[in-house]
Amino acid sequence: MITGASRGIGVYIAKALAQEGMNLILVARNEEALKGVKNELSSLPISVSCIPADIGNRSQLLALVDLAESKFNGVDVLINNAGLELALPYDKMDPKTIDQIMEVNLRAPMILTRLLLPKMIARGEGHIVNIASIAGLFGAPYEEAYSASKHGLIGFTKSLRFTALGEGYPIGASVISPGYISETGMYQDNIKNTSLKAPKSFGTSPPNYVAKAVIKAIRKNKSDIIVNIKPIRPLLLLQSIAPSLTSWFAVKTGSLEFAKSFAQKNL
Repeated sequence: MITGASRGIGVYIAKALAQEGMNLILVARNEEALKGVKNELSSLPISVSCIPADIGNRSQLLALVDLAESKFNGVDVLINNAGLELALPYDKMDPKTIDQIMEVNLRAPMILTRLLLPKMIARGEGHIVNIASIAGLFGAPYEEAYSASKHGLIGFTKSLRFTALGEGYPIGASVISPGYISETGMYQDNIKNTSLKAPKSFGTSPPNYVAKAVIKAIRKNKSDIIVNIKPIRPLLLLQSIAPSLTSWFAVKTGSLEFAKSFAQKNL
């Protein structure tokens, strides 16, 4: 099951899993777009089912799991990919928008995992892959709600792995943290809407890199994978040992100014 499967990197993940021979349940709000993705996969010898659903609606999550279990023989792999993002000065952000972002980006993956986990355990196999973001590792300027939701998703995944180890669950859990993605997705939508591009020092990665990371995570039960062309881990280390230097880096590279300009476009 892939949430957010109608567009962006969700489509690339669907294609990658289909190439591996997996039967798919595609989930998103836009039914026509889901059918378009299904048609793209029609030449492959797999089953593709589309379930239009708003994962930000708690009751629809329950119905989604019931349908997946009763009609489509259950879910062995869950890809929590759907996400919302809005950059604004935090004092200007509507509390309802904060709720929406947290509901879709964090609470829905946690609830879906909770609903499907017992069934995976009973079947003796399963894997959860959560698509987070580098924003959840650094804390992106003007993206407090988004960064918090992705930070929470990273923490949730790592905690779940430890619980699985302690309880002997036959399941794996992985978190993928992409940086800026080229060709499709949120960053490309932002470029279209604002004509602003992130500093070159951060680089962009093609969406198929995220799809490949998902396959790797499932095959090897990797804890976490960062998808970014530029080396990010040294910056993460720097953030841990010298947080003030991270702020200096954000100013020096122009990333803070970029984020501010982008947020101003959304006012």
